[in-house]
Amino acid sequence: MKGGFVHTKKVSEAVGKLATMIPLFLTSTRFYGKRLDMYANKLPKYVHKSQSDPLDIKCMMHAPQQEDSSSDCGLYTCLFPEYISNDVFDMRSIDIDAKYHRQMYATILWHYEKTKNEDDTISESEVTRTVASKFGGPRIAK
Repeated sequence: MKGGFVHTKKVSEAVGKLATMIPLFLTSTRFYGKRLDMYANKLPKYVHKSQSDPLDIKCMMHAPQQEDSSSDCGLYTCLFPEYISNDVFDMRSIDIDAKYHRQMYATILWHYEKTKNEDDTISESEVTRTVASKFGGPRIAK
């Protein structure tokens, strides 16, 4: 990891703060009540925890790094939770093919839009011209 121990300590401190803040945010926005199905069935180790308890943090080892000259930060941002949700925390043997993953995500988005057009449906944010949220959201210029 870049920077050695000092960097690792700073990252751990920052992540520790987020591990405390995120559950409080999710509780205050009533997220747990809206998505109880996710937690009760899929994450049994959290059933006995208070919703305001800090999250359990796992350190991911050997996470792939994008090249300094690339503009793939969004791609890596999408891939990271995909691997974590599949319990892959050691990525040293994974070779990221950025071109393949860009094409895959583009295909998923294209198929989503094509299906919406075929079914003659629109997203809530397209109807209201706002980001879909119970509490509102930023306005999109008309």
